[in-house]
Amino acid sequence: MYLLIDDERNYGADIIARTAKAGKLVLANLSTDIDVLGIDHDLGGNVTGYDIVKWALANGYLPNKVQVVSSNPVGRKAIANVLLDNGYQSKDNTNFVK
Repeated sequence: MYLLIDDERNYGADIIARTAKAGKLVLANLSTDIDVLGIDHDLGGNVTGYDIVKWALANGYLPNKVQVVSSNPVGRKAIANVLLDNGYQSKDNTNFVK
């Protein structure tokens, strides 16, 4: 199942969470069913995609495949760095696999 946490895009996701709060709720309740997480950095509030990735890592909710869909270069790099620091690999700095 493909979960997208993004306040604007759809990308044909099975589940779309438009806010950080909704994204955390889905990850906490369905983490074992999520195959791929698509994550945006800027979610229209105080909590960013970077914050969600760090939270999901700390709680064991992050799937083995993460796709960074942010067009914010600073946010994209922050998410990429935390994934790389936690054992994920990427050939394109968009698609990460553990």
